[in-house]
Amino acid sequence: MTCIEKGVEYELVPIAYGSADHTAMHPFGRIPVLEHDGKIITEGLAIMSYLDEAFDGPALQPSDPDGRTLMREWLSRCADYVFRDVVRNLPRKRTPTDDELASARAVLERLDALVGTAPFLVEAHVTLADLYLAPQVSNAREKAPELLDALDALNRWFGRMVDRKSFELTYYDPAAL
Repeated sequence: MTCIEKGVEYELVPIAYGSADHTAMHPFGRIPVLEHDGKIITEGLAIMSYLDEAFDGPALQPSDPDGRTLMREWLSRCADYVFRDVVRNLPRKRTPTDDELASARAVLERLDALVGTAPFLVEAHVTLADLYLAPQVSNAREKAPELLDALDALNRWFGRMVDRKSFELTYYDPAAL
């Protein structure tokens, strides 16, 4: 999504997840991994920041300290709470337990209270915070869509993200990449 928002050309290269080639690039055998100009960059936050700072295109980080701080708060919420309780703890291959659902719902309710009325999480335009949260909310919609019932602010924000070309290409038409 970051590449699309920035207008950066890229190529998705398949790799055997967990293979020796994969772990040679990422010490924990995780994704994503970015290779650019002979260097390997791992971890989503580092990759997103690098892409925003290394390439021309619209800035995806606020220019003022208060805006950057708020963006980093959102990034931390996503990395620490949403990933743990929504992405990682909601299973794909079985029905979630009541405790798993309650934990995920509690995080999503807190996010809903924080979203506010601005078009995006931090500013009137998309930032890295929006690009980091969108796939996590999409993950919740896929695994347990009922978790998002009556979370109006979060759902309105997500609707704006779904309308973006970067989301459409990333989630609805992977062949277009």
